[in-house]
Amino acid sequence: EDIQQKEGHMRWGDGFFIVYDITDRGSFEEVAPLRTLLEEVKKPKNVPLVLVGNKSDLDHIRQVTTEEGERLAAEMACAFYECSACVDEGGVVAEAFHELCREVRRRKAVQGKARRRSSTTHVKQAINKMLTKISS
Repeated sequence: EDIQQKEGHMRWGDGFFIVYDITDRGSFEEVAPLRTLLEEVKKPKNVPLVLVGNKSDLDHIRQVTTEEGERLAAEMACAFYECSACVDEGGVVAEAFHELCREVRRRKAVQGKARRRSSTTHVKQAINKMLTKISS
């Protein structure tokens, strides 16, 4: 995809998987630039994110170690999963998806609470202004 298509997809999303191929070092090296683009598009939000190393069924031709994936996920402060979309033994794909959904819900709940407090503050300020005018 070109940059405009990527940005378009990023604008509407609430949470994201960044998936790389464990058998392709180049796809792993694209993770950091993709995250940077995501942060630029979604400013000022801290976007829910899960890093996924795919094709774990092809371990015999692996180019990216599990430790490298874990380290990158730690730097990005996000969850990390290694799985095979083709052979999803143990339901790791579903587990990763559920983790992303939980994180999206958590952040929306926190944002909702912050908005309510902010709205309450605005209402209090408006009432105080009205009372000040009435008492003057």
